Order: sequence, then C-alpha cells, then structure tokens
Amino acid sequence: MLNKDKLLYTYKHRKIVMFLAKKYFDNEELNKQLKSHDMDKMYLLLFYENKDITEYHRNRSSHHDNELDKTELDYIEMVLDWESARYTKPDKPLNAYDTMLKYYPYLEDKVLPVMKKMGLDYSASDMEKDVVEYTKTLESSTIDDVKKELMDYLEFAFSEDTKELVK
Repeated sequence: MLNKDKLLYTYKHRKIVMFLAKKYFDNEELNKQLKSHDMDKMYLLLFYENKDITEYHRNRSSHHDNELDKTELDYIEMVLDWESARYTKPDKPLNAYDTMLKYYPYLEDKVLPVMKKMGLDYSASDMEKDVVEYTKTLESSTIDDVKKELMDYLEFAFSEDTKELVK
C-alpha cells in the first residue's frame, strides 16, 4: 500500500491534536473543526507521495502559516498542531512556544494568547505525562484504524454538520 507508514503517522498526529484540544479547550465548535484536521493529507496519501502533498496541504489549510484568512479557531488549531508534533514526530521536538519563537515569531500576537489560555506560554522540553501515556496507546494503531477514520470522515463530510465548516 502506498504511504502506509505516513497514513499511520498522520492518523496518530490527528489523535494527539484532538486529545490536546479536549484537554485544553473542550469546545464543541473547535472539536467539529478538528474533525477535518489533516484529512486532506490522509486522502491524498492514498494516491500520491508525501513529498507531493506537503506543500499542497500547507498552502490550503487555514491552520498553517499561509495567505488564507484565519479565525481564532484556526490559530488554536495551529498551536495544537505545533504542540502535538513533539509527541508524534521525532524530527520535531519543540513545544508550541519554542516552535513559535524559532519559526513563526511574526505570529506571536496571534498565537501567544492561545498558548496563555493553554498554560503553554513558555519553553519546555519535558513532555506532559498524560499526553505521553495517550500517545503510547496509539502505538498499536493499524491500517484498519486508519480505514475507519477515513470512513468516519466521509460520514461526517456528507452530514448536515459540515455545512458551516465549508470555507
């Protein structure tokens, strides 16, 4: 199967983003938006190489630094994305605050208030124990879990709940 490892990687990343969202916000509107987090990547990984998808995804996803208009929820999703990376992406060990300082200092006025709400407005190398424990539960994830995620998203995408999410 094309990109099986990347599909599993993205699946786990999505789960950590949602775990962090529930931990710090538990906001129904945010949870609904996060159902679409990186789903374009998951579907595209079925057909294309990851290197061909990355730029496409970053240019068309409002939770990435690009020219798209952003809402407060987009900035929250951006911070959750940065914070989750250190739990699922060994090549990205920085927490959200350090990611902002190193790569996106020009976004500080938009994302620092989000980090303050989360209590993550500082440099930290120690990972949070509950997030680490949850991450461990994802180690046994299978391609069947990915298939279920893809199918569940299709159900969601064709539901009435998605009408207000289309941007």
